[in-house]
Amino acid sequence: MEYPTAMTYSETVTTSHPLAQRYQVLLNTALQNEGAKRTPFTTEKCIDLDKYETDRSRGGNKGKSMDFTLGLTNKQMLLIEAKLDVKKPTNLTRGELEGKIKQSKECLLEYEIAIAKEKVFLFSTDKIGQARSHVSKLFNNNPNLRIWTVQELYDTIIPK
Repeated sequence: MEYPTAMTYSETVTTSHPLAQRYQVLLNTALQNEGAKRTPFTTEKCIDLDKYETDRSRGGNKGKSMDFTLGLTNKQMLLIEAKLDVKKPTNLTRGELEGKIKQSKECLLEYEIAIAKEKVFLFSTDKIGQARSHVSKLFNNNPNLRIWTVQELYDTIIPK
């Protein structure tokens, strides 16, 4: 799958984000923590937004954010939600997914770094068809929502 917008991973953009000092993790580790068995990622890094939200809300209610973000060569941050262990994608609601996007944008915008218009939702290969159908309907086929497998993320953001 090829898309017209440049979505190429940048370690420099990822690791220079102010949150990276405290919340940087290997993308492979983040994905495995969300239910991936194996991933093609090796040294790529991301920022763990769930951990950031947990620390930010100490004593209060933890917000619902996307799972992680990473930097792109166009100096934007890509928001990613891993739904790799979801048993039934049709149980996901538009409100739930929109809330995660909104909360994550609020967290990141305070650092005045651009956020990519594309948002990525990852599903396991055995649920991807059902997820694409359901999420596309929820969001009226919004072209900025990418419903991918981990391999599709890798194939899109890692230069060949």
